[in-house]
Order: sequence, then C-alpha cells, then structure tokens
Amino acid sequence: MKVKNLLAVAALCLFSGSAAAQVTNYNGIYFQYNPSWLSYNVSGVKSDYLNGLTLGYTHSFGIAGDSPLFLEVGGNLQYAFKSKTESASHTVAGVKASADVTERFNMLSLNVPINFGYSIRLGDGLALNPYVGLRMRLNLLATETAKATVTIGNQTETEKETANMFSKDDMGGSDNTWNRFQIAWRAGAKMIISEAFFVEAGYEMDFNRIADHTRFSSVNLGIGYVF
Repeated sequence: MKVKNLLAVAALCLFSGSAAAQVTNYNGIYFQYNPSWLSYNVSGVKSDYLNGLTLGYTHSFGIAGDSPLFLEVGGNLQYAFKSKTESASHTVAGVKASADVTERFNMLSLNVPINFGYSIRLGDGLALNPYVGLRMRLNLLATETAKATVTIGNQTETEKETANMFSKDDMGGSDNTWNRFQIAWRAGAKMIISEAFFVEAGYEMDFNRIADHTRFSSVNLGIGYVF
C-alpha cells in the first residue's frame, strides 16, 4: 500500500513539474497597443502623447530546473505616431483669410526586451506571469512633418517641411538632436490562458534620454498567441 502511495505522489510531482514547464516554456507572437509619451525637462512644456503599435516575437524558458522562475527574450518592431491640426480664419474688408497647420510625427523602432519573472499557477490552463526587465531600443526612423495651407480669397498656397530628428541641421543643434539607442526598465505581467493565448499589461521608461531634454515612456497593452 505504501509503495502505491509513493508511486501516486511521484506521478503527481511529475505532472506538476510538466504543468509548470508548459507555463514558463513557450514561444509566442503578439500585438500591442502602446500609449506613449515624450516628456520634456523644460519648464512650461507639456508632454507629447503618441499612439504606438507593436508586432513582436517572444521566447520564454524556465530556469533553475522545475522552478517557476523564467527568462523571456525576443524582439519587436514598434511604430509610434501622432497628428495635430490647428486652424484659424478671419475676414478683413470682406475678404476671408484662413490658415491650416498640420503636424505629423512618425517613429519606427526595433526593440529587444529581456524579462525575468515568476509564474503563478492559478488553475487549469491559467497562469499569471509577472516580470521585471530591460528593453533595448534602436530608433530606425523619426521624422516630423509640418504642412501649412493659407487661403486668401480664392488663392491658396501650401508649404511643407520635414525634419529628421537625428539630423543636427534639421534640429538646430546637438541639444535637440535625437539619439539612436536607448535602454529602459520595464515591469508588467502576462495572463496565460489555456496555454494558448496571453494578455499583457506593462510599463517602461528609458534610463537615458532620447534627447538632452526629452525622455520616452510607454504603456504596453497586448494580446498574443502561444505555440
């Protein structure tokens, strides 16, 4: 009888170890929405809000044997953007004059996140994986385009100018010129569902400034497929 009990306990241990491995060992592809901010260390200047979209791949693997500790690495491509339009008009001597100014910002980055976490088993097919880590970002593209359209009576003129955020000439000196590489701290959690999908929420902020007076941060809200 004791032998049977020992065999049952051993089988249960093996099953538990296998379940934990399924939570911490997986590959995944994911899509994120990233509300982001460019914060300026300048008195009276408000932060710029950006929309962001991310498509990425992740690989998670358990460490320290059957421990629920895991390491997660991967890569993603992120596109951030904003658009703002301001208009004004008035009439002088019966002639209507109007001006429309549109500013568009586009940013494309390659990111490599590295997360260290702990998997908490919540039930059959359900686990919570909180994590902390680092994110390395290489900025591939960042431009700001201003387009102004002025209409006086029946005559319309349009001017358009695009600035490369990495060009000293376009940005008016090195103080405003962006850097190509940033490192950020990050923290968040994934809820793994049926060992086939996950939802994620997290936050990250750069250690080093993207420019002398500018720092980048973002919220990460995502959904992924596990395979």
